[in-house]
Amino acid sequence: MPENQDIPEELPLADEAVEDTRGGTPTSQERDPSTGSGQVVGHLVVGAAENADGDETKEETAMLDVHPAHHAASSWKEFFIHIATIVLGLLIAVGLEQGVEWVHHRREVAAVREELRDEREVNKKLFQRETAAWRWEAVELENNLTVLAYLQRHPGTPDEKLPGGLVWFHLSPGHSEAAWDAAKSSSVTSLMPREEVAGYEGTYFELKRISDDETLTWDAMNDAARYQLTDSQLSHLSPAQIGEITTLTQIALTKLWLEGVALENTAGLFKDFPASITEDELDRVHRRRSLAEAMKDPAFALSIERMEAAGYPAPAAGGGKK
Repeated sequence: MPENQDIPEELPLADEAVEDTRGGTPTSQERDPSTGSGQVVGHLVVGAAENADGDETKEETAMLDVHPAHHAASSWKEFFIHIATIVLGLLIAVGLEQGVEWVHHRREVAAVREELRDEREVNKKLFQRETAAWRWEAVELENNLTVLAYLQRHPGTPDEKLPGGLVWFHLSPGHSEAAWDAAKSSSVTSLMPREEVAGYEGTYFELKRISDDETLTWDAMNDAARYQLTDSQLSHLSPAQIGEITTLTQIALTKLWLEGVALENTAGLFKDFPASITEDELDRVHRRRSLAEAMKDPAFALSIERMEAAGYPAPAAGGGKK
């Protein structure tokens, strides 16, 4: 700055407003006496000032460095290469996403299969217990029919002199289907092969049929034993009561027989299940004769001839139970 610079006669007061060089906005900041006449302390914008040569310098404005865009495709070859690059990138992204989803689904299916295998093992043990319970109850109900038949011939016989008592025990092992219900509700079964899902459905259908027949047997046994609600002494039963209990016991045994048929069918359908009720056991309960034995009866043979004449085929041996 020159040594003989003129000093203005009056300086602005400290609290006078100074216009902002950008837009005339007043400010109460003090002028810095160490600077030239263009700079105001506290402002973001610096005004014009003299340099050492006495020339004014203009404020330098920072400019944004903008890169030019990539040039457009100049040929069909470049255009198709550009499109192919985009498509390839999308395919890779979709492929990766589907790959992750596929791995996730495989893990879900593997976990559900493991749970269903465990549940099948539980159901096989329950099935074995159901078979044992069926055999117990078959003997139990046959015993009851024997005692009731004796009472019909000898009403009023004291209980201690009867050839046995009436027993109404019932065991209900049931089956488990929690894992199967969870698999269906989670829609994991939609990720499995259709044949595999059909196999599971068939297994649980047969197990449910056994449970339903078991419930019907239990209800029928309760009906037959309801005399105990008033008097459990058999010697006090009237002939009419004895006849009613006998009929209800026969109904309960019929329900049990149908339950045995379901057990036999299930063991035949699923070879990994334990052996169960045989046809001979079912025939003994139902007092069924084989077809060959029945055909020795002229009356039965005549009935079969009428059915065949009407177009109904002769039943196979042991048929009609399923």
